[in-house]
Amino acid sequence: MITKLTYATVLVEDTDEALSWYTEKLGFEKRSDEEFAPGMRWVTVAPPDGETEFVLQEPTEEFFGEEAAALRSRIGEGTVWVLETDDCRETVAELEGRGVTVADAPEEVPWGVSAVVEDLYGNPYNLVEPR
Repeated sequence: MITKLTYATVLVEDTDEALSWYTEKLGFEKRSDEEFAPGMRWVTVAPPDGETEFVLQEPTEEFFGEEAAALRSRIGEGTVWVLETDDCRETVAELEGRGVTVADAPEEVPWGVSAVVEDLYGNPYNLVEPR
């Protein structure tokens, strides 16, 4: 039986660049950073109190071989992850001040206040302040 989501993979162009962006811009913390094989680095980040970790996956030829090119073509086309916040408007203002792209400004929706921000590659994240 499935009990919880532990990791979500985000394809990135450069692991170090993505690690800096997620920690400095979104305020996530680095949870792990290990090299398991040439071209295979396991780097995860998460919100400070969050359980689910984001795997920052750089599709390298050394590890993925011929599949790397196909994976790299999908960077920025990630699924929309929902990140919960206590104050959507305040969070968006803070992120915008850090240079984060705001794709959809905060607005009232039936389930609370919602906004969409993008990471440095264009992957969207929905910020939600639930009712």
